[in-house]
Amino acid sequence: MEAKTYSTSKFELDGRPALKEAVPLGLQHVLAMFVGNIVPMILVAGAANLSASEANMLLQCCMIGAAISTAIQLYPVKVGSVKIGSGLPCMMGLTYVFLPACLSIAGSSGVAYIFGAQIAAGAVAISYGALLKKMSHLFPPVVTGTIVMTVGVSIFNLAIGNIAGGTSSPNFGALVNWGVGVFVVFVVLGFNVFGKGLPKVAAILIGMIAGYLVSIPLGLVDFSGISGAAWFAVPKPFAFGVKFNFGYFLMFLLLYFIVAVQMIGDFNVSCMGGLDREPTPEEIGGGATANGITSIISAVLNSFPTATYSQNSGIVALTKVCSRFVIGVGCIILFVAGLCPKVGAVLSTIPNCVIGGGTVVVFAMIATSGMKLLVKAGFSNRNCLVIGVSLAFGLGTQFCKGASAQFPPGVAAMLEENSVILTSILAIILNLVFPKDQAAPIEKGE
Repeated sequence: MEAKTYSTSKFELDGRPALKEAVPLGLQHVLAMFVGNIVPMILVAGAANLSASEANMLLQCCMIGAAISTAIQLYPVKVGSVKIGSGLPCMMGLTYVFLPACLSIAGSSGVAYIFGAQIAAGAVAISYGALLKKMSHLFPPVVTGTIVMTVGVSIFNLAIGNIAGGTSSPNFGALVNWGVGVFVVFVVLGFNVFGKGLPKVAAILIGMIAGYLVSIPLGLVDFSGISGAAWFAVPKPFAFGVKFNFGYFLMFLLLYFIVAVQMIGDFNVSCMGGLDREPTPEEIGGGATANGITSIISAVLNSFPTATYSQNSGIVALTKVCSRFVIGVGCIILFVAGLCPKVGAVLSTIPNCVIGGGTVVVFAMIATSGMKLLVKAGFSNRNCLVIGVSLAFGLGTQFCKGASAQFPPGVAAMLEENSVILTSILAIILNLVFPKDQAAPIEKGE
């Protein structure tokens, strides 16, 4: 039997470029999502009053959990007729959709109840894959474009907050942070627009390395945490125990569905940007099924629920590098970082302003990917109403803090922390309610 041959192109889904290309491109994905992946753990550890050693274990676990989740998404398997994994170029990590609920549970009941709700609701969420396959008709370009655009716009503040130094930093907004962040943006844009070959597709990595080197003499890099970190450590499964609460289970059940809808947007960014097509119902269904399973695995490994990372989908759209092998290499780097706290400690020294400079370009690409889908849908009066009303309520509720203060606490937190939720619901409903015969575009053009 002849061995299967693979293309060496990094611009093909099954391409396997040489390691001299795959390693820096994979590292670029890790750097883009690293801080976002560990921040929820840091916040929850603080809310639960965990010790330093317990908090460090959680940080290890979130890297290992993200790596395993990514690997399953990249290389799906079939169990009977059920596909587990999307097979699309995406990176998984801790999702902020669950963060308000996790903070509340950790502060009032303890992290063991988080893992209990995560496992119980995750077992049900596995069925969301089959559900989304049947519901694929609910996500035409006017809906998915609105969702993707919302994903990008809603996290602009995260990128700017990082450029300014991080909202929790005592020197937040300092000119030195802005200087480094903007410098990174210009380096990324310069290499992406004028570069060729590897420098062009690794523009974000080059920009972040340049920003890091500039940050060292400016005193923005703190190396103090590296020496105390161990070289190797294997986290203990179920280290914090598992406890169940029916109310938390119901809350997580809804959140898993919201994450599944958000994943559709990220899959669209990766596919439209890297593969020049929309994701298939089978890919969407397989991705949602895998997310339920990987979130259960994450709970066993003391990590929280995962989801696709928009910034990594944005990197695929920006660079056109859609090779699963490249992201798989990044996945291995992340896994090693989880087993080697020393590596994680080194990566965690990257200043927020450097990360912000790299991700602001990525987030902009996510938003414009949504715009491309909306152009495909056409800007009829009917579609403009679907888009405009959905964005107004979704983004408006997130930006106007306190507007939903009289809602039940859990609902208010979800509306104000994640605009994708309300935007998605409204876009789906309005697209179903408004008659289709009004969808002819007002202006013609290619």
